[in-house]
Amino acid sequence: MSIRTRTRVLLMLTTLLLLPFALYWLADAWLESSGGRQLLEQELSARLGMRVRLGGEFDLMLLPDIGVSGTDLVIGREAGAEVSSFFANSREFEVSVALRPLFNRQVIIDWIRLTGGRVYPDRYAPSGNDQGSSLTQLPEIRELVLRDFEFVLDQENEVVLRLKELQVSDFAEGRRAALFIEVEDLVTLDGWLFWDLGQSRIEFGDLQVDLAGQQLSGNVCLLLQHPRSLDLDFSAGVFDLDALRKNLPEMGEGGGDLPFDIRARLSVEELSSSGVIARGVVLNLGQDPDCGPSPDLAVSARD
Repeated sequence: MSIRTRTRVLLMLTTLLLLPFALYWLADAWLESSGGRQLLEQELSARLGMRVRLGGEFDLMLLPDIGVSGTDLVIGREAGAEVSSFFANSREFEVSVALRPLFNRQVIIDWIRLTGGRVYPDRYAPSGNDQGSSLTQLPEIRELVLRDFEFVLDQENEVVLRLKELQVSDFAEGRRAALFIEVEDLVTLDGWLFWDLGQSRIEFGDLQVDLAGQQLSGNVCLLLQHPRSLDLDFSAGVFDLDALRKNLPEMGEGGGDLPFDIRARLSVEELSSSGVIARGVVLNLGQDPDCGPSPDLAVSARD
C-alpha cells in the first residue's frame, strides 16, 4: 500500500470516528439554546393537548436512542397559575427525537418515558377546556411509558393509586394500541386501548387482569364528556371474596366523590365467601355498564 493510499485510509477512518462526536456537539449546541427547549415544549404540548413546561435539567441523550432527558416536567399549568393547579408532573423524563429534523429546528417525537410524578384526573382539561369535556387529537407515538406515578382520585380523603408502570405501544387515534398496566399491590393487566376522539372516550379491551390474586377478563371504557363515567364489565371463573379482601391494600378513609360515576358488572361462574359457594352469580355496582356503540375495529385495528 502506497503512502498516499495509506494516508487516505487513515483520513477516512479518522473522519468516521470523529463524525459521531461532531454530530453530538452540533445537536448538543442546538439543544442548549433556548430554542431547543421551547420547540420540545411546543411539540409535547401538541401531543398531550395541554401546556407543557420543562423547568429543570435539559441534556442530550444518545442511548438507547437520540433524544433528550431532564427533570421537572409539568403538564397543564398555565403561566401565573398556582403550583397546585397542574394536571400532572414528572420528576424525570426521556424523549426520543429524530436527529435530522433537529438541524431544521424541528422536533419529531418517537417515544416518551416519564418517571416519578403525580396525576390528578379531575384536572384534565385539554386545549384550554376547563370542563375537560372532550379528548384531544393525539399524533402517533411508538411508545409511552410511565413509571412510579401516583394517580390522585380524591385529594380530600387521600385516595391514591400508585402506578408502578404503564406502557402503551404503537399508539394512534382510531386504532388499537398494546397496553400494560401495573398498580402497586393491587392489579396488573394486559390488553389494548382505543382512543375514540369522536365519542370522547377511552376504551380498554381484551383485558387479562390479576386483581390482588384474582384472575379476571373483560372490558373497560372511560367516558370523558359530561357526565363522566367509568364502565367496567368483567367475568371470572372462580372468585374468592375472602382472598380478595385479605390482599387488597388500604386506600384511605372516607367516601369522597370520585371525578366520575362508576358502573360495573362482574359475572362469576363460582363465587366463594366465608365458606359459602354460589354459582352463576352476577354482581352490579350502580347501573349496567354501557359504553355505547363500539368503534369499527375491523377497519382501525392493527393486526
